[in-house]
Amino acid sequence: MRDILASIYRLTEQPDSVPLLGLLNEAFADSSDYRASLIGAVEGEELYLCYLDSLCSTEKLEFLLGDDSGGDLSFRLSRYSGAGLMEGEFQRCEIAVCGGAAVLCKQNSSAGLILPLAENQQRAIGSPVTENVLQGPMNAFIESLDVNTALIRQQIHSSKLKMWETVIGTASHTRVALFYYADAIDPELLSSLQDRIAEIRIESIQDSAQFLRILMSRKRFHLFPLAISTERPDRVSMDLLKGKAIIMIDGSPFALSIPSVYTDFWHSPEDKYVNTFVANFLLTLRFLAMFINLFLPALYVALTSINVDVNRLEISLAAAASREGVPYPVFVETLLMLIMIDFITEAGLRLPKTVSSTVTMVGGVVLGQAIIQANIVSNLLIIVVAATAITNFIVIDYQMGLVQRILKYFIVAGASIAGLLGIVFCFACLIIYLSCMETFGTPYLTSLWPKKNKVT
Repeated sequence: MRDILASIYRLTEQPDSVPLLGLLNEAFADSSDYRASLIGAVEGEELYLCYLDSLCSTEKLEFLLGDDSGGDLSFRLSRYSGAGLMEGEFQRCEIAVCGGAAVLCKQNSSAGLILPLAENQQRAIGSPVTENVLQGPMNAFIESLDVNTALIRQQIHSSKLKMWETVIGTASHTRVALFYYADAIDPELLSSLQDRIAEIRIESIQDSAQFLRILMSRKRFHLFPLAISTERPDRVSMDLLKGKAIIMIDGSPFALSIPSVYTDFWHSPEDKYVNTFVANFLLTLRFLAMFINLFLPALYVALTSINVDVNRLEISLAAAASREGVPYPVFVETLLMLIMIDFITEAGLRLPKTVSSTVTMVGGVVLGQAIIQANIVSNLLIIVVAATAITNFIVIDYQMGLVQRILKYFIVAGASIAGLLGIVFCFACLIIYLSCMETFGTPYLTSLWPKKNKVT
């Protein structure tokens, strides 16, 4: 109690300064959840507690506002003895009140004591929503940075796991944390990230994906994702031990793994939990699915419209028979079906789960059968588009899956112009583009196989 009373006694009125209580009342004048409660008097001067009751903990407020002591202020203040106290002027106190703290001040004092009474509104720790866990820890990050920090430290019990934190946003005042493992991180990468984060000037930030766009705003446009976004603590701990940096912001359940090269987006955390031969087999399947997704529609266009002589005669006759009665050119019908599949995919993702299955069934079965019977597209194209859609869902990372969906249109356009030569040209352009890319100083096409942990 003495430390609180002593701090209150030090709160004096400064000459030519507006009282803190009046400034706070003016700043939160139109906020119905703002309270300025009179809790007693010290040395004959009234003492007020200013807070937002929508953010402060009811139980913690009871320590100061409860009146079961017959109005004895000293007894009520003793309930909060030992708590962390900070003294601040108006600007600091305003930010603290917006963050859920309470400000204890005299009626005419120019400063106040900041009491940490915030009650964090957060959901319970559950399983990952965007990443299916087949094997491994089932917990996932939530919107609280403190909870996420604890989840990471539960994975790595070492003092070499470091955390650097700052606050970004003139309006949101969002906490941003940078995690790294001291023995594995590249010092130049760490210094570069800290400098970039410190230079960010923005009004508000809400999610880690938005933060990544701001972090890379001075770089040229990149179609491919430059950082893995994950909500799995086990994947974060693996990346930390590999020498990567992890960025998390308060209010977002997703962590950014930096730097992330192209092959990182095709590796799953489950690859560490299964046999090496099984992991390599699954990795081969994923890359095979990538090539099918990118080039199968383009090969259909090239082999049925331009490079017909490349096929065996039986294949050419079968393709011609399947297109009998189709009124549109091969490129138009392929483009029509690819767009239709993307429509169905987006509808299944955006609609509620109870409705999305119905939309997928109607779009995939009823609509597809009706299109075939109406001779709008060929039977062979339906098989090609269905295989393309299935292989697109094998992609581990959702961002990379979106890029795959865009690139197949580019390659189909090249096939419609120059056939197989157009496909080769588009593939060469893609390789050159990826070879010129860098992610935070690391070449995007660094290696095909995952690097071994630097820490053993």
